[in-house]
Parts: sequence; C-alpha cells; structure tokens
Amino acid sequence: MEKEDWRVKELRLVILHWRDRIYVGYIKEIAPEFSKEIVLLYKSFNPVEERLIDVVRDLNNEELYADDSLDLFGRYHLARKLENRLTVLTPEQELYMGKRMLRVYEMIMDDKVLGEIDRDE
Repeated sequence: MEKEDWRVKELRLVILHWRDRIYVGYIKEIAPEFSKEIVLLYKSFNPVEERLIDVVRDLNNEELYADDSLDLFGRYHLARKLENRLTVLTPEQELYMGKRMLRVYEMIMDDKVLGEIDRDE
C-alpha cells in the first residue's frame, strides 16, 4: 500500500461554527497513513462578518461544527474530523501525532493589520 503524502493535498476552505460564533479557515488531512480523521485546522482569530461568510459559502459550502469543549483560541489546531464535526483526537491519535508533529507556538497580540483580538471568547 502506497503512503499518501499529506503535503501535496490541497487546503480546503471551510466555515467553522464554534461557541455560537462563525469563523473562516482551512483544513487539511495531515496523517492519512494513520487516520483520515486527523486534520490541521487554520482558522481566523476573530469571528467573521456575515457578508464574508456569504462569499465563502459561494466558493465552498463545507461547514464544520466544532465541539464547544475544544480550545480553538489562536489559529493552528489539530482536531478529529467526523463528517461535519470537529472534536478531540482519540488517545491513539494523540500519541501518534505527539511522536510526529513539531510544536507550533503562536504569539497572540493585537495587530494593525489583523485587528484587535476578540478577548470575549
């Protein structure tokens, strides 16, 4: 069986629903050789306006619903995708990814380009 190279897979544009707010982001399967459920999520810092959501819906109608228990503050996250739902990785998936992933540290700060961070989340 030939291994899939996750690096050549395209990012998929998604609308993300989390804690009663809506974000825009991208997902990508990053461990298809172990589990196609494991995805890397890259999302907007802050919820987005309805007009942007409409534009994204016109481009792609994939909408995901993240469990409220997930900590999705910041932009980069590993999650388990089950159909249109994002949830925590299983213990086996966490162990697998823990051995293979680099740690990504993200400094979150207000920025003139990105705008202020929504601290009410």
